[in-house]
Amino acid sequence: MLKLKVLSAILFVSLFSSVAISNECQIAGVWSHSEKPAKLFIDLSTAEMLVQSHELNPKAVGLIVLKSLTLSSVTNSWKAKMYSAAEDSFVDVQLTTEGCNKLNVSFNGEEVLGLLR
Repeated sequence: MLKLKVLSAILFVSLFSSVAISNECQIAGVWSHSEKPAKLFIDLSTAEMLVQSHELNPKAVGLIVLKSLTLSSVTNSWKAKMYSAAEDSFVDVQLTTEGCNKLNVSFNGEEVLGLLR
């Protein structure tokens, strides 16, 4: 009887743990730019986002869009650095997801880049 209670408790915890894990979006991989014919690739092993293809600017392929990509303490949120021509330096940006199929990059609370899967 005790074994049954222990096994039931383990099963219960396992089910809810896997649900919590599956609620987090995976951002690694290819994303489409929402406004340009371009594809960007997020590589978590290097903590970078690179231009994978760009129909209007082929010279942009391979350029780093984001660097120092890290998971934030907020669910489905990440922090990174993005080059700003206006600032002539890398600035802190926030990445958030909408339903795991849209990734928003924001600077000072304003969306500066939208990506779609």
